[in-house]
Amino acid sequence: MTIYMSTEFTPLKSDETQLFELARLCNLTIDERMFKIILELLKLNIKPEAIIQVLKVLAKQTSTSS
Repeated sequence: MTIYMSTEFTPLKSDETQLFELARLCNLTIDERMFKIILELLKLNIKPEAIIQVLKVLAKQTSTSS
């Protein structure tokens, strides 16, 4: 299965902006672009567990490289 995602950033829609603000109110620090990518992955029916697993690996790689 091939998944195509746009590399061009589009601003958050109204409902996405509200969800982003909710995340920020919960003290979640996340870049708006990354938030949009996660939303797009969820819309493509990527399992949340798979997204979480990838984010954990990326976070671990980032913390060990800095």
